[in-house]
Amino acid sequence: MTRIVLEPYFLHQEQAQSLLGEQRTQSAQARAARRSEPEAALPYVLAAELSDAVPSMGVCELAKCLLEQDLRTGQIIGTELEFTFQRDRASDAPGIKPTNFTAVIDAGEPLRVTGTFNSARTASSSAAGNLAGTRRAYMIGTVTSLSAAHIEIRPVFIGIRSFIDDHPATGQTAPGARVYPSDIGQFSKIDFTAPVSEAEREAVLSVPEKEVKHAFADLIGESYIPKDWGGERSDLYTSRIFARGHQVSAAWLFKGPGHPRAMDVKALGKNGDQIDRLFTEPAELLVLQHCHQIKPSVVSMMAAYAHDARHPRTYMIIDGSDTGRILRSLGLLPASPATLFL
Repeated sequence: MTRIVLEPYFLHQEQAQSLLGEQRTQSAQARAARRSEPEAALPYVLAAELSDAVPSMGVCELAKCLLEQDLRTGQIIGTELEFTFQRDRASDAPGIKPTNFTAVIDAGEPLRVTGTFNSARTASSSAAGNLAGTRRAYMIGTVTSLSAAHIEIRPVFIGIRSFIDDHPATGQTAPGARVYPSDIGQFSKIDFTAPVSEAEREAVLSVPEKEVKHAFADLIGESYIPKDWGGERSDLYTSRIFARGHQVSAAWLFKGPGHPRAMDVKALGKNGDQIDRLFTEPAELLVLQHCHQIKPSVVSMMAAYAHDARHPRTYMIIDGSDTGRILRSLGLLPASPATLFL
């Protein structure tokens, strides 16, 4: 079982206690009181309680809410982004040290994320250094303002989100929500470090989506291949994948030569709803394959869905280059245009 662990840089204790409720707050206060320095320990104990509570609190990943068009003011959201933090010393007052933050999230259209917090509430003196400049951080907060191009968030928590594997055989930090093709047992004989030529990438574009799906199904060992139809949530469902040494269920979305260019969120249906439908499948691993480049905005969207605390999963991205390596290993790449006339 994988659980979330939150390590705070900033924690608004009163807001956190309000989110946690009386029972969890009292538990945290009692645990902190047993420490040698209760006041210093309280932000960390509250963050630990928040870690346990997040899955049941209905905290939605921001990118997922945007894609589903289910975002409103007053909503509690979570998001992991590259934030730029800057102290606003001109607005300092007794007990108040404002720090502004900005970030951009791309859910089909760029959306600017901004807000302010009181850096006098950092969890420790050393945490302040992690809230300066540009840093990747996880934030939980309340949406206070929302428009088509801008969202303002009042943060409750800013810090690190980790995933811990509680399997008794490991007890180690989980390897992450993203699974790579090299993690798949059925792909173990494929060299994913080998270069893919431009001619091979062009050749991938000529392989029909149906053939790619059947090739992957054969390699996986899945004999049940559904016919394509408009209401499908995925193109292939299997329980025969071995990922990181464990057998898992997986739902696949294949995008072939019908979109022979770099994939962005808009290429995945209206408001990117193909990702949304993919994640409704009862699968542990969700896979997106494309015959070309897959843009970071799509990867971020897959990650946001996978990290949803209410139903965390793993995901895998297979772009045109990795598709080429797999098809090449199977002898399925057609002759490239450069070699047809030799």
